[in-house]
Formats: sequence, C-alpha cells, structure tokens
Amino acid sequence: MKNSDITATQDSGRSLIFEPAPADLTPFVSAFVCRDDTAAGGVVRFLPEVRGSIQIMLADPVWQRDAETGAPWTAAPRIGLWGPRYSWCYGFAARHIRAYAVGLTYAGLRAITRTPTARIVDQILPLEACRPDLARSLAPLAGEPFPAWRRRAETRLREVFAAETAEGPEAEALDILATFDGGAVARAASVSGLSERQFRRRFQDAVGVPPKLYQRALRIDRMVRRIHVAPWETDSFGDAPIPFADQPHAIREFRAMTGISPGAYLRASRAGGRTLRSVRVDGVDGPPEA
Repeated sequence: MKNSDITATQDSGRSLIFEPAPADLTPFVSAFVCRDDTAAGGVVRFLPEVRGSIQIMLADPVWQRDAETGAPWTAAPRIGLWGPRYSWCYGFAARHIRAYAVGLTYAGLRAITRTPTARIVDQILPLEACRPDLARSLAPLAGEPFPAWRRRAETRLREVFAAETAEGPEAEALDILATFDGGAVARAASVSGLSERQFRRRFQDAVGVPPKLYQRALRIDRMVRRIHVAPWETDSFGDAPIPFADQPHAIREFRAMTGISPGAYLRASRAGGRTLRSVRVDGVDGPPEA
C-alpha cells in the first residue's frame, strides 16, 4: 500500500484510522488500523480481502458465518488471526465495533502462524492458539488509546520478526498479477526466474491459493477502492487499468466474487458505509445467541 499519511473518517459515532507501517516493518506488516463505530449493528456482507490481519475486538463481539443457507454463526475470537478471504460471507455485531488491527503481508502471516498459509484462508483463528506470547503482549491495557497501543505493538512485532526472512512472491510479480490480464501468470513467472509450473507451486505455498484466484480477488479489491464514495484506502496501483476485458466482464466478476453488483455496492457506500469490505444486508437473521 502506498498511503503515506494517516487517514481517518469524520462521521459522528464512526471513526476509522489507518496508519501505514514504518519502513522497517513493511516486509511483514502493511498497516495499523483503529475502527470505532457505535452504529455498526446488524448483518453485513464481508467481501473478499487479500490481506490477512490480527484484529482485537474491544466492544461488542463480532460474528461470522459462511454464505450457505443454514450455516452456523461463530463468534470471532477477541484477539484473532484473520486469514485472507477469497469468498464472501456474513458478519454481525450487535451495535458497537471498536477494534485495533495489524494488517499483515503474506510473509508476516506465515511467520506468525508457522504453518502453510492455505490453512488460514477464509478462517479466523484465536491468535493464542498459535502465538500465545504474542496474543498476551498485543492485548490492549485498560483504557490504552490507539496511538500508545500502536507504539507498543510496533516494538513487539519488531522482536517477533527480527529473525524472520520475508519470503514470498516478488513485488514485481504481484504487480503484474494486479495490472495485466492475458498471460499475466506466465509473465509473473518469467520476472521471478521460474517456469510457470514452478511459479504456480511456489505461489500457492506462499499465498495459499492459485495465482489466478489471487488475481481475481485483487481485481475486486481494486474496484472496491475505486467505486466507494469515500474510500479510506485508495487503489495502490494508481491509474493503472484494472485488467478486465470489458465492463460486462468486470460486473460479472464483481458479482461472482462478492454476491452483489457494483451498483449495489456503490449505493451502499452512498448510504454511509465507511468500511470498504462490508455491506449492510437486509433479510438475514443474526446469531440467536447475540
């Protein structure tokens, strides 16, 4: 991400602060985020998100359930490791979401989980299950404001990643997948010095999904940032075209990956939705336990 300044929303009762990670942490951490939304009640649709994260819930619990009819609701852990999401699902909070979050690169996610990334795709795990020491150190202190927590989190994460190597797809290869269409995987393999077969295998090992699925999800992420009325994250690739064949192709892909049309997403953002990857849903019941 290329956002260089702190970004915050200004709606009454809703704030969202985004701070890019300091340069020494960027191989593993993309950003620090604080969301405080006192009007978050109800069911939402969580859209695909190519970035993993650590999220700490400080107010009402957040729930998640798969899109299939009758799928059960599951409460997200208070300190959770949220894997990259490549399929849409439902989310719920009773009223108030207050959360501190750390955006992770694939190298950061893999270093924390110490397992293949595929095991956490579309999953939310308790951070304590894989890194109890980190979960304890990232737990906010009583009344600790976000800036103080962020400084403390940066120090702890430097310790965690000090002995780690940021292995994964090269940045140039990822840029190609984001901005090229025909032959993108072959081109990405070439700049990585690999055969296409080797590239696909190594990409799957590092990212958890095939490069084509990653490319599809990233296209939708770029669309979301561009068509939202007031995005707090802009398209990291600037004015570079999103590699769809044409507008009908873009609409079909958006609907296939998110379950809604681009027009429905735009209308939701005009209605006041500030988060980029959650959209209000009517006619779906929340968890009975909540």
